[in-house]
Amino acid sequence: MPGIDEKDREILEILRKDGRITLTDLGKRVGLSPASVKNRLDKLERLGAVKGYSAVVNPGFLDEFIEAFFELYLSIDDHTVDPILKRIARLKNVQALYRRSGPSQVIIKANFRDNDEVKRFTGKLKEYFGRNLQKVEVSIIMDTFKECWHSYDDGF
Repeated sequence: MPGIDEKDREILEILRKDGRITLTDLGKRVGLSPASVKNRLDKLERLGAVKGYSAVVNPGFLDEFIEAFFELYLSIDDHTVDPILKRIARLKNVQALYRRSGPSQVIIKANFRDNDEVKRFTGKLKEYFGRNLQKVEVSIIMDTFKECWHSYDDGF
C-alpha cells in the first residue's frame, strides 16, 4: 500500500495479534520510541490501515447464546441496496456484514438470545428488502475454533 513502509507493516502485524499493546512495548518490539510509534499509528489510522480499536466481548455474557450467519440471495444487487445494508449494519446484534461474490450477495453474522430472535431478525430482513429478497439461508454456529482476535501460531 502506498504511504506505508516495513516498520508500519511490522506495527500492523503486532497490533493484529495484540491490539492492547502499549506504545512503549510496541516501540521496544519495533525499535522505535513511543512518540515515533504514536506518529506512525496516527498516520496508519488516517490512511485507514487501522480501522479502530474495540473489545471482543463473549456474547454469552450479554445473554446472546446463538450466533448465526445469514446468506441473502437478492434479485437485484446494485447501489439501491446500500442504504438497506447500512441500516442492517447499525443493528446492535449484527457483528459483521459483507457483500460478496457468489450465489448469495450478502452475508450477515449476528448474535441472538434465542431462536425467536433469530426468526424475528429473518422477518425484519424480509421486510427491509421486500420482493428483492429471493431467499435467506440461516446457519447456526455450533463451535468456533478461530476468530481474528485469537493469537496466531508464528509457524505460518
